[in-house]
Amino acid sequence: MKKKTRQFICSMLVVGTIGLGASTADAASFGNSSSGASSVESFQIKYNGAAWNYSNSAYKSTSFKYTRNGRTLLSKTAYTSKVTGSVWDDLRWGDKYTTKFTWSRGAKK
Repeated sequence: MKKKTRQFICSMLVVGTIGLGASTADAASFGNSSSGASSVESFQIKYNGAAWNYSNSAYKSTSFKYTRNGRTLLSKTAYTSKVTGSVWDDLRWGDKYTTKFTWSRGAKK
């Protein structure tokens, strides 16, 4: 195979991989319309989290937290409305570089 042809094919594979990878997103939502949380992954590098706790909720609060390797990156609590926050992912591979999302509800009213 000629060198220019091989370079062209490699370039197209790289561009295609980046293009497909950048367009994928992962989302998860928990709870219900009056008390819950969600996490959306954007471009496989940024996580956008939200928690909501409205007046008709049976709970005093709802919160979400992002952690990595046991360390808290972001924690937010909603008492009477919605809160949001974002964290950047770590691009390295391995369990200790994995960003984790958890959510919880406070005590009942």
